[in-house]
Amino acid sequence: MNATLVKWSLTAALALAAVPALAAEPLPACKDLPQNVQTMIRDFDVCARTADPAKACLRSKLNARAYDNAQGLLPPLGGIGAQYWRASPALLGSPQGLVYNLAVGAKGKPISKRYYTGDNFKAFCEIAGK
Repeated sequence: MNATLVKWSLTAALALAAVPALAAEPLPACKDLPQNVQTMIRDFDVCARTADPAKACLRSKLNARAYDNAQGLLPPLGGIGAQYWRASPALLGSPQGLVYNLAVGAKGKPISKRYYTGDNFKAFCEIAGK
C-alpha cells in the first residue's frame, strides 16, 4: 500500500475520532439572553412537545425541524428515542436559534437540554434547565 495513502488514512481516522471528544466538552452557560430569545424559549417549550413540532411552531412564528448535529457541536445524543429539534424565528436570515434534546418516544416529550445559538448554528451555549 502506498505510504502517502496510509498516512492520509490515519490522519482522517484520527480527525474523525476527535470529533465526538470535542463535542463531549461542556458547553458554556448562556448569559444575558435577549428578550426575544426568552419568548422563543417559552414558545418552543410548548410546541416541541407536540406530535408535530414543525406545524405547531408555525403558530408561534418559529421554523422547527429535526437537527442532525452533523458538525458535532452538541453533545452526542444518549438514550432511546433522543432527538435534537431546532427552531429559529420565521424571519428569513435570522441568526438566532434554539436546539432542544427531546425524548421523542416518551410521554410528553421531556426536554433534557436546551441550547442557544446567535450565529447561525455555528456555536452554542447551554440554557439553564427549568
